[in-house]
Amino acid sequence: MSMQKGLKTGLIAFALLTYLILIGTPQRLAGAAFPMLALVAGVLIFGSVRRDAVSKPASQVLVNGLVAGLVSGMLTAGLLLFFGTLMGRGVNIQPVLDKMVPANLAALSGLSPDGVQAGALSLIVLVPRIVLVVLVGLLGTGLALALSSGAVRRWRASLNLSAARWLIIALPFVLLAVVVWMGDPAVKLGGTSKGTLRLLVALIATGSGLFALRQTRPGREQRVVAVLLAAGTVLLPFTLDQFQNSVMGIVFIFVMMGLGLNIVVGFAGLLDLGYVAFFAIGAYLYGLLSTPASSTFMTTLLAGAGGTPNPVVNFWMAIPLSMLAGALGGILLGIPVLRLRGDYLAIVTLGFGEIIRLFLLNLEDVTNGPRGLLKVAHPTLFGVDLGNPRDVFILALIGSALVAFVATRLNDSRLGRAWVALREDEDVAQATGIHLVRTKLLAFAFGAMFAGLAGQLYAARQTNIFPDNFSLFVSIDALALIIVGGMGSLPGVVLGAIALKGLPEVLRGVDEYRILTFAALLVVMMIARPEGLLPSSRRRRELHEADTSLEEAT
Repeated sequence: MSMQKGLKTGLIAFALLTYLILIGTPQRLAGAAFPMLALVAGVLIFGSVRRDAVSKPASQVLVNGLVAGLVSGMLTAGLLLFFGTLMGRGVNIQPVLDKMVPANLAALSGLSPDGVQAGALSLIVLVPRIVLVVLVGLLGTGLALALSSGAVRRWRASLNLSAARWLIIALPFVLLAVVVWMGDPAVKLGGTSKGTLRLLVALIATGSGLFALRQTRPGREQRVVAVLLAAGTVLLPFTLDQFQNSVMGIVFIFVMMGLGLNIVVGFAGLLDLGYVAFFAIGAYLYGLLSTPASSTFMTTLLAGAGGTPNPVVNFWMAIPLSMLAGALGGILLGIPVLRLRGDYLAIVTLGFGEIIRLFLLNLEDVTNGPRGLLKVAHPTLFGVDLGNPRDVFILALIGSALVAFVATRLNDSRLGRAWVALREDEDVAQATGIHLVRTKLLAFAFGAMFAGLAGQLYAARQTNIFPDNFSLFVSIDALALIIVGGMGSLPGVVLGAIALKGLPEVLRGVDEYRILTFAALLVVMMIARPEGLLPSSRRRRELHEADTSLEEAT
């Protein structure tokens, strides 16, 4: 009987538990530290054996779960014993690992800090901890087997889920009502924590609304939910405070970026790691046109033409220019990479993104170099300044809605089907009559056009922009959010942006632990749900085709 899966899962769980231990998580969790770590290991084991539970004998799945629990539990105990031995001998390891203090090991072992320093930590003391990890791992394995049994699948298929579906639909609107209620000055929840909690509930409400939209049947029911979700989302900017609106504004700016990149990567299958270049083009073009005094080149150009360094265009006039500049940038990138695929395409596009950033950094007369463009003009409407966080959030919502509408229409069009065929197999697509050059260039152009629009709004929001704002990590963030949300899924892009850009801001108050929590959630999700949080139906079938056929056969 093969135990390779169990060994692999156990090593992954041990690596994650080691990371949690080394950054000092147990000190925050106190007595619940080791049960929580065991629960993390159990979730990983459950996600790992869930698919095997459908296709493999129950005995093999149980053995793999047992092996995973033993490996992760014993290796973790060995790590604790190693650090405990060093502390018992008076070795000071804190200069190297600053979180490894007696209080940390005490929270994990159940001993007192004095007992850890006295060398009382032994394998006998840690045996209950090993047993706990094994039991939780077996619990996760048993749950996976139970959920995959034929009887449970038939029971789930026979259920009438109409009531449950409407409960799911009602959840986001109940949460939005909670957000409004928490905004009442009479509600006292304790200073800053109240604002953070409101933002967290607002993010969960938006995400659960998208999930509810996916759970409803196409037609009248789905239209009702869409209208209610839109109404609730429009209400959000007027119920959140300045900081919360600021966070939601950057979330939906990245939604606009993600929707554009989703066309390139999710629809057409072209891995673009230089997407930030088009974001930068839109931002800097608007910055140059709205604040020419920040650029020596623009000031000289206007002076030579007999003008003054005043704004050349306003925000609304710059929108088609930013979108056009982004589209031209996408075409210029697409032309030299037409024959490249896969990793080679990713490397070239990554280089293009870095070229644009260095170009912005070194062309000081035009872009003001590392000093950036300062005092970029806010959007205005009939003389009213729209630069405050609430108005920027509203503009980002409107922009995201328009981009989502266009992306949906494109996906359902003949061009969208050509992109999908291109992603599946370029040679077969060409053999069926699809013009590869035109199809690829249109994918790059549409994706870059939406990035240019997002870049313009970002510049108006930030007021001051610098080349460092457009590093490779922006492209990685945009790519990660469509992978986490679900490639090719428009609601998934929104949910991915909420998870990757919104939740880290909510967790900022717990310092380095927000990154820990974020990383742990990503690891668990990649193991348990590789297709993304809200995947497209096509993507789900591709990744679970074997599971679907087995379920249909049973």
